[in-house]
Amino acid sequence: MSESYDNLIDDALGDFHAVEAAAAGPVPAAGTVRATVRHRRRVRLGTLGVLAATVVAVPVTAFATNLHRDNSPPTPAVSDRPSPTAPVTPTPGASASPSSPTPAPPVDGRITLGELSRTEVEIPPFRTALCPDTRVKLPAKESGAMYDRWVEKVVHTDLDGDTALETAALLFCRTGEAPDSQVVGFDRDASGRIRTLGLIVGQEEMLNIRDIGARPGGGIVADVTDMIACCGLPASLERRQQREYAWDGSRFTQVGGATSWGDPSLVTDLEVLVGDVVLGPVRDGKRFGTATVTVRNNGPRASGRFRVGFGDCTFDCAAFPDWAWGDHGAYQPPLEPGRSVSVRVEGGFDPDTPGGAITATLRVVGRSDGNRVDDTDPTNNTAMFQVRIG
Repeated sequence: MSESYDNLIDDALGDFHAVEAAAAGPVPAAGTVRATVRHRRRVRLGTLGVLAATVVAVPVTAFATNLHRDNSPPTPAVSDRPSPTAPVTPTPGASASPSSPTPAPPVDGRITLGELSRTEVEIPPFRTALCPDTRVKLPAKESGAMYDRWVEKVVHTDLDGDTALETAALLFCRTGEAPDSQVVGFDRDASGRIRTLGLIVGQEEMLNIRDIGARPGGGIVADVTDMIACCGLPASLERRQQREYAWDGSRFTQVGGATSWGDPSLVTDLEVLVGDVVLGPVRDGKRFGTATVTVRNNGPRASGRFRVGFGDCTFDCAAFPDWAWGDHGAYQPPLEPGRSVSVRVEGGFDPDTPGGAITATLRVVGRSDGNRVDDTDPTNNTAMFQVRIG
């Protein structure tokens, strides 16, 4: 902490910076970060009396609140932070003093790829649990090692509507032949240190981020695909879209571009449900049990074709069928709204099986092609069920 500040107000601000920089733990949520940084930029612009009250009371209170309630990484879907703090304004009816300072421009948040790669930063978690670290140094080049994280590209754009440019970075994590992806916002604080704003857009089911650019008017344009054609698959299988993301006053959200994959008239809410399997006594050297699989259309329109597969077992489930209906190509006819269909699936297991969990996964495609179709609620497109001895 420097002791060369000219007055008590700057000393208070400096103490606040030092406490915040030394605080251990994960990165604060993007709301606290943006609000704190914008408040510090603007709080110096008021008169001495307003500054003294604001610096001593508001920032310290906000920081203490953050330590107890808002000290977690931003979420994988959007940056959940409150609206930027409003600038300090004179009391209504009061005339401005001729000696009032001229407002300074916002801090320049442009960070080069080289600068970012040399700095240890906090990042939101990647979608996969295989890339768990959130405090990392992000090299500017992939090493090729499994679970390696790196920054692929940075663009400079206004991320919060303050007219200054911040930095959006496309980050990758190597989890196999195809990496996981996310776009994270960065800025500088008043002392020039790199600060994490939060997640702008993260990888989701059928949403892989391949490239980014600056969006006119602020935010980013993301080049996304519904899949990554790895492992010998032809690139022609990928579908590409451009989607726009920006700060809407309370969070980063999609503000333009396509919103779904496949025929929009088929996008509805299909749900898969599976009952537990109770294994009976040993018969012919096996324990047999039956699962009842149900697919239901909870949405407003008829669906595309669908299938249900089984996998992600917590025990040896090789004896359980791979598919609820036939094989991987046995897509079922579309379901009308409010309708459901069920099938019974029998599996035989070794007599000494410990049992465990199996996950059923629903996949929806077009009515005349194999291109996947989005679902309005993808959270119910999987169902975990238990296999146990009766």
